[in-house]
Amino acid sequence: MNSFVIGVTALVTLINLMFFLASFSESALKYGAMAFAVGGFFLLLTAVGVAIIIWRVLAVRKFTKARIYNSLIEEDHDGIIDYETFASMTGYSLSQVIKEIMWLYRHGYLINITLGRTAVRVDLRSDEKEFIKVSCPSCGAHITIRKNGGGRCDHCGTFMRAKGDANV
Repeated sequence: MNSFVIGVTALVTLINLMFFLASFSESALKYGAMAFAVGGFFLLLTAVGVAIIIWRVLAVRKFTKARIYNSLIEEDHDGIIDYETFASMTGYSLSQVIKEIMWLYRHGYLINITLGRTAVRVDLRSDEKEFIKVSCPSCGAHITIRKNGGGRCDHCGTFMRAKGDANV
């Protein structure tokens, strides 16, 4: 969908730019003020198209970052993730991670968390994200993971998904 929006906007912007350039052709300049008005209109449409493309690309980048952080939060099963862990798992700098997590939290992309000075605390109880105990299929260890979510076993590293009320 994002590629479609960007592609259509780019095509319309290119057509507007061509009309803007055509409005300054020799025959169009005979009409003076009208050519200037038409050219200005198409220049305005071109600027709006470029602004939409830039806005959409930046939004896609924010959504991608939100998906990365949400997946790391979903896999957590002890309830606390420090910022250094986010930085090491994503490859971003510590200051970048803190800045992005705070921005994503303020704008509602990250939910069921509380931000601290050194860590993100995952709210272990909420209407949308309850935690359940499951048994690792590989080693049998008991761990707590999000209901209808996933997590890695602390003992063997096996990734597993919780289905519904699969309590141990």
